[in-house]
Amino acid sequence: MLRSLRPVVVVGVVLALAGCASPGVVAPTVTPAPGAGASPSATAAPSATGTAPPAVGGVDGSGGVDGSGEVVGEGVAPAAVSVPAIGLDAPLIDLGIADDGAMEVPVDADDVGWFTGGGRPGGRGPTVIAAHVDSASGPAVFARLDELVVGDRVDVTTVDGDVVGYAVTEVVDAPKAEFPTARVFGAQPTDQLRLITCGGVFDRGSGHYDQNRIVFAEPVA
Repeated sequence: MLRSLRPVVVVGVVLALAGCASPGVVAPTVTPAPGAGASPSATAAPSATGTAPPAVGGVDGSGGVDGSGEVVGEGVAPAAVSVPAIGLDAPLIDLGIADDGAMEVPVDADDVGWFTGGGRPGGRGPTVIAAHVDSASGPAVFARLDELVVGDRVDVTTVDGDVVGYAVTEVVDAPKAEFPTARVFGAQPTDQLRLITCGGVFDRGSGHYDQNRIVFAEPVA
């Protein structure tokens, strides 16, 4: 059912997420904002239209060359994420593109997912991890993401059992209509990490939050 985006430059995609959909802005050369939190009263999953991120690495997604001329590998798929500062330690599920063109998001408010069309730990480009901030029953797995500050540690365990450590470099609250798609999903010469959920004010009229919280992180030695 999942379709990998790694060999694709740009693919149209529709995002769907209860209570935390993307702003619906179509940008032909940039990427979608995968809204990642459910509203306290959400009962359905409204859709919004965006575009998919460009493939990372080489033309075939097999890696690339960083600014120093060093060949960077493809990386290894992540299996779990740990953020000690907020007491988070969770396995990761795959988030891809569904047959109907919708970007998959966690169905369960306690699931954390990684976008399989993006980067991988230890490779080139951003590994994007998203989860809900809350649900109809209360706080969800990313409820405390707003507590992270610069310097906090994030560890990602790969399917090979290796742990890749990252340090938070920036925390951004972005209006959904101004989601920094290029910064979040755009090609990077080095290993990067992004954590995304909803933030800001919940609008009960629209059933959405008005912002996304985005945590940027880079590898540590």
